Amino acid sequence: MNKCDQHGNKLEVHCDDHQELCCSICVALNHRLCSSISHLPDLAKGVLKTAEFNQLPAAVDKIRSMLDELKKTRMKDQASLENSYKDIITEINALRNDINTILDQLQEKTVKQLDSLMKYLEKDVKDDLETCVNTNDQLKTMVNTLQQSTSKHKEINLYIGFRKCQTKLNETKSLVQKIQKKPKEGIRFKSDESVLSFLRNLDSLGNVDNVHSMSKTTDTVHVYKIQSQQRYNVKIKEDQKDCYIVSICELPSGEVVITDEINIRVKLLNQQYKVIDHCDLPATPKGVCHTTGNEFAVAVDKTKVLHEVHFLTVTKGQLQTVRKFTTNHKCHTIAHHHSHMYVGSYDTLYLYTMDGDLKRKIYEEKSSGGTVYRFAFSPDGERIYVANSHEHKLVTLDKVGQVLSTLEDPELQWHTGVCVSPSGHVFVCGAKSHTVLQVDREGRQKLATVVRKADGLYSPRSVWFNEQTSSLIVGNADSDSIVVFKLCVEF
Repeated sequence: MNKCDQHGNKLEVHCDDHQELCCSICVALNHRLCSSISHLPDLAKGVLKTAEFNQLPAAVDKIRSMLDELKKTRMKDQASLENSYKDIITEINALRNDINTILDQLQEKTVKQLDSLMKYLEKDVKDDLETCVNTNDQLKTMVNTLQQSTSKHKEINLYIGFRKCQTKLNETKSLVQKIQKKPKEGIRFKSDESVLSFLRNLDSLGNVDNVHSMSKTTDTVHVYKIQSQQRYNVKIKEDQKDCYIVSICELPSGEVVITDEINIRVKLLNQQYKVIDHCDLPATPKGVCHTTGNEFAVAVDKTKVLHEVHFLTVTKGQLQTVRKFTTNHKCHTIAHHHSHMYVGSYDTLYLYTMDGDLKRKIYEEKSSGGTVYRFAFSPDGERIYVANSHEHKLVTLDKVGQVLSTLEDPELQWHTGVCVSPSGHVFVCGAKSHTVLQVDREGRQKLATVVRKADGLYSPRSVWFNEQTSSLIVGNADSDSIVVFKLCVEF
């Protein structure tokens, strides 16, 4: 221990420049140019009385304790990493199951179409065959009867039989011509090429990132301002009243879904914001959210009568109802996250499975109605932004429902809408204040008042942000139009 590891000689000096203990050979070889070399006997004098020497055991104990704590932390990190891996594998499997379910449903519907067509064509062919056989037999019988006639009034009977045969022949000729004009029976199948094209263009089922790298990429917050605006009429001839757009969401295909509360229907808009289809619902549509693929869910509610979640899908610009489930509470707002449905009842937030099984209550605030008017998830699912319209504030929860922060602002009155972009930009709107605000990711402070009444906003009830096009879509109250604001980054 007191000898040089390299040369085996006794340690004699300390090089202050390199902070090394050295023997004479080390000094000659490696430290000839060093300016400060001290002899160990001189340095060692009185070391036992120094505070540093006496405090050394405590310092070692402290650093060892820190190492133990670091070891425990890293062991927890290791366990957490393994759990995260298992959770993600479960999530990937759940997504695959969802995809399999959707594909099974598509296959089942396609086979049903095939079965229906096959049944119709088979019946048509069978009917024609039976007609041919019966007509053939009738003609044969008529001719035989005619040829075997031996009655007293043979000539008269032959004339009558002759005329009947002529009539039957004319009928048969018409029948033959009718059957001959029918197209040759057959069935063909033309697959929807967009399905395979969509799947082939996917690189994976989703993105897998390091949490730390994700936090770095999402640290940049762009504060937006208006660049231009455009109104788009969303009223259709079937609407009996002014439109009242209370919720908006966008599908991966770029089509936009809006819920018209007053006219009790869902409307599908193309990328030019033109209504291309609609679907009437059994009760008032409230919140709407995208689920998977081209499927979306709508919260449908009628006081004390009907509380349901309806799932619809879009195929080639057409809306089709897929399934639904019923709840025993109001269905006012809705969101989909990690293969689960979250349903808000106006003052409570519930967690459901995709099949409608209630798992648990996430959050409740019964001080007044409208405490859970709308809500949206952060991209990582760690925060839930809840619009409390009655108390004019934005409440931010963690994923288990604990309140993380509360934001109140004079420019946020009667909070009626909230949306979050894929990179985490948060927008909220206030109906009474006629504003759309941008809020920081923690939900603690306002970053900007993006749109005001002076910009053409009147009592906004819904908001959606398309990050790819920097377009903010807003639904005003009692208006037949939505307003699309083109935003740009404010430097």
